[in-house]
Amino acid sequence: MTPTVAFACRRCAKAIERPFPSDGKPDPCAHCGAAVELDAGAVAGGAIVRCPVCSGEMLYRQRDFRQAVGCAVVLIAAVLAPFTYYASLAAAALIDALLYALAGEVVICYRIPCRAHVRGLPAGPKVAPFDLSIHDYHRMLARQEAAGRSGPDEKTGPPLDAAQRR
Repeated sequence: MTPTVAFACRRCAKAIERPFPSDGKPDPCAHCGAAVELDAGAVAGGAIVRCPVCSGEMLYRQRDFRQAVGCAVVLIAAVLAPFTYYASLAAAALIDALLYALAGEVVICYRIPCRAHVRGLPAGPKVAPFDLSIHDYHRMLARQEAAGRSGPDEKTGPPLDAAQRR
């Protein structure tokens, strides 16, 4: 699988997906023509260590599994449950577990304006599973920036429980 990065254009907010790292000059956004620069230094030792779009170092990994597919499997099984003596629910659980096991991993940037998705590259050693406290911290920063207030100074950072694990 060719490594790719999916993100929103900084100017027009349209979805862009590009191979990463790219060898040639990057193509501009197809919608607005804005230059799209990806940080080639985001890969170290064959693993993703920072966001190639915003160069942020707060990333998390999760299974690349479409939640809509899992919900559809469970919904169909729930509708069929009375007619199958509820065996369809057990079958749905097995199908869901199989699909989850076959799904690869995606690395996602915590920064709310960025939210870049990197597929096809392994996660670096500091990329942990999703942490709600870190997500809430970045959501709070995005709200402050939207309100015109500056973010935290250099003395503050993500929540302590997240910083202690790194």
